[in-house]
Amino acid sequence: MKTMKACIAVAAAFAGLALPAQAMAQEVGDWVLSPWRGSSVYYPGVVESRSGALVTVRFDDGDVETRQANTVLPFDWQAGSRVACLWSDNKWYNAVIRSIASDGFTMQIRYDDDGTIENTNTGRCRTR
Repeated sequence: MKTMKACIAVAAAFAGLALPAQAMAQEVGDWVLSPWRGSSVYYPGVVESRSGALVTVRFDDGDVETRQANTVLPFDWQAGSRVACLWSDNKWYNAVIRSIASDGFTMQIRYDDDGTIENTNTGRCRTR
């Protein structure tokens, strides 16, 4: 389930307010978006621990990485968010989130290229 900070970040985005990422996505238990191994692609996960300026993130696909806290953003996916998701051919395709279940993990997406609608989970998607 999303933490209160993630909900505040989403509400602030709707209101047009900018909240600094370092003020929002740093506490143990926060659901976040974090780049994998320094890439420009962000994957969802949960902060497992924090030590000074470092956070350890357990990604929704199960991988774990420790990185600088200032590179981690609050999780803000919602219906209408643009993502890329892993298809059965093991390639990434652009899609739009149609809905996210109350568990915050299961979601329905529509692929851009052919309009296919698929039920998937956050661990199979990423964003830039």
